[in-house]
Amino acid sequence: MIGSITTTRNGRKFQINKRHTRKRMDVSELTAGMYIVELDRPWTDSPFLFQGFLLENDEDLLLIKTLCEWVVVEVTEEEWCELDGRGKASLQHRTRYVEKQDMAQQLSAASHTYQSTKLQIKRLLASAQLGQALNLKEAQAAVKDCVERVLNNPNAILWLTRLKHQDEYTAEHSVNVCLLSIALGREMELAPYELENLGICGLMHDIGKMKVPAEILNKPGPLDPQEFAEMARHTVYAKQLLMGRTDIYPGAVDVAYSHHERLDGKGYPRGIDSSKLSLFTRIVTVADAYDAMTSDRCYKSGMSSLDALKVLNNNSGSQFDPELVRRFVAMIGLYPPGYLLEMSNGEVGIILSADPGYQLKPKVIMILGPDKQPQPERIVNLSMEPEDDQGVPYRPQAVFRSGCFGVHVNDYINRGLRIKGFEYAIAAG
Repeated sequence: MIGSITTTRNGRKFQINKRHTRKRMDVSELTAGMYIVELDRPWTDSPFLFQGFLLENDEDLLLIKTLCEWVVVEVTEEEWCELDGRGKASLQHRTRYVEKQDMAQQLSAASHTYQSTKLQIKRLLASAQLGQALNLKEAQAAVKDCVERVLNNPNAILWLTRLKHQDEYTAEHSVNVCLLSIALGREMELAPYELENLGICGLMHDIGKMKVPAEILNKPGPLDPQEFAEMARHTVYAKQLLMGRTDIYPGAVDVAYSHHERLDGKGYPRGIDSSKLSLFTRIVTVADAYDAMTSDRCYKSGMSSLDALKVLNNNSGSQFDPELVRRFVAMIGLYPPGYLLEMSNGEVGIILSADPGYQLKPKVIMILGPDKQPQPERIVNLSMEPEDDQGVPYRPQAVFRSGCFGVHVNDYINRGLRIKGFEYAIAAG
């Protein structure tokens, strides 16, 4: 199966054709970071827990070298075609080993970034609620770390935006909008310093809600017109809190004040149209709407990712910027990390990531068998055309939110999902 992407490196434009494959190797050639998919003997004759594992360290290398003469590893073959603008192209062939170790490391690091950023926004929200001065220095440092994580591995950090707790909605929503905005800004090829400014805008966009009475903010039902008018004033409160500060990106004031405006001028608080909406405001508006729609609240259950993307698309051009919606939909994809994926054979897994060119064939952590009962956890890479125990190729059937089939993604992460080659634990927030 071939995937193709276009990229620019050092001012040179390349088309990269990718193919996942397997390679037999003598054990003397192995190094840490390689992913073993087959041994020269039955798996039952080995001490390894999973049929497929990562060589993590020298201890693993010594064990496999003692046990086997050869193994089969998973690799990605790349064909780099340089485009010179005149229709001519030169080919280069590269082989690299699948970066499962990088994904595991990045997700572990991303989890710490997420929790640290949530802690900072909690402190800021508390300060705003109590009328205290806002200390933005540590929040800005956290956002800078968020940018680094998104640039290193957007799958890892976006995975964490699925981890939601209803009683921490405002804090987690702020972090999620920050991360989703940075990720969308990355798709727009913004510079790192621009992504940092954008991240601050996303993190601070709802700070004004801390001035809204708690009985309105947490009301378990629809707001009446008077209550909605007060809720809408959170944009004005945010402007008042942030205006005049010299220690924050000035555009954050505009985004906090304007993120409920619409392109057609029917938004609030001012009813301004597209001619007065900045790029950062438009980006945060899309990220804000998507995360709000996919979140559970005390008065409603969140939408599925697909339904939320449909709402964005249906309101493209009137409420949301069409180009940003197009980029956002492509970024999130049909199989967003952190959602549940049911296979055609009835097995269920948690979507881990999707590589460029393989958005329809993601990596999945399989957790439930066809009978919807827990099974030994393992990673399945759908781009490798894997088969189930009956020899039938895995095929995606439907995507579900956390909570379906009795599976709560938070529970798996909080207890520390441990898979050979993909081990991490997220500390309690």
